[in-house]
Amino acid sequence: MSKLTPPDRLESTTWQYWLVRVMPMLYVTILTIALPNLLRQPSGILDVGALQEQKLQQQLRSISIKVLAHGETIGSGVLFHKHERVYTVVTNAHVIQSTSAPFQLQTADGRIYAAALIVPPTGQNRDLSVLRFQSIDRTYHPVKLAATSPKIGDRVWSSGFALDNNEQPATAPVVAPSGLTISSGQITQILQIAIVGGYRIAADSAIKKGMSGGPLIDRSGELIGINCIRTDPLWQVAATLEDGSKVSGEIRQQLHQANWVIPSEFIKEYTKNLKYLPAK
Repeated sequence: MSKLTPPDRLESTTWQYWLVRVMPMLYVTILTIALPNLLRQPSGILDVGALQEQKLQQQLRSISIKVLAHGETIGSGVLFHKHERVYTVVTNAHVIQSTSAPFQLQTADGRIYAAALIVPPTGQNRDLSVLRFQSIDRTYHPVKLAATSPKIGDRVWSSGFALDNNEQPATAPVVAPSGLTISSGQITQILQIAIVGGYRIAADSAIKKGMSGGPLIDRSGELIGINCIRTDPLWQVAATLEDGSKVSGEIRQQLHQANWVIPSEFIKEYTKNLKYLPAK
């Protein structure tokens, strides 16, 4: 006849069994499943950062416009405004002045639209041009202007259609499908008085030829300004501020170390008096 195990011995035996046999097995199983994921994703903060990065890149794809003339890419633009079925795209004047009409605009979905060049408002001498197109059966969503003023040190993202994507800059930006180049950086300088042309914000994001006119956005996906000129801009524009004074030696040195942007408030001021007639 077998002996009965006292209740206190039974509880003790069960606990020892779990402690010695089951718990180590569970521990090894959990590590086997979870460790690879932990190594790939060190923290939840990084996961949120990755999701934000994806969202910002998608935003840049949706608002970046390829500017064409005679079937060739000449630069980039920003989907800036919508009025019924008429869309306004802002780019740089030097992009438009590099060739002649007719102009076309390619949206994120690959569609190409005939574009009308809008005569600039009188008294404006900024490196801005406005193009319009009309879409009957497709809806696009323009960028929102930044709700707060940018500050030095803010992280920013820029995009545009580089004319040569085979030569990647040292910062190795992401090259999205459809030829859109996306790069990130920081704001390095904000001038009290803009350089002639409206160049006021400096950033260290990698800007290549062809990305002129593309958007510069903040971490909320809102527009800070548009890319204008690459490093060493004084080779391309006069060394004069908008108030007529000359660029100082200190500012001149800073100019040669950054890429320059026309701020969104200048774009808003430039476009506010334009009439929203149907694009032809």
